[in-house]
Amino acid sequence: MKAANDNAIGRISADGEITIETLERCLDRLAIAMERAPQGGEVYLPIFERLEAEIETKKASESTMARALRRVRR
Repeated sequence: MKAANDNAIGRISADGEITIETLERCLDRLAIAMERAPQGGEVYLPIFERLEAEIETKKASESTMARALRRVRR
């Protein structure tokens, strides 16, 4: 018998943060859904774009934090 979350896209961390890796897996699955959609995948474009934007925001935030921490360690 499968556990309820065996097919989960990703895990949310203990603090409730959704990781870049989870968002990337969501994009992968959404791209598959877009390809297979009988009505055409265009209907999913806003979701795809939102996920891409969230990933870029998280990457920028991580980059900013890394730069800040480098300053502390000098």
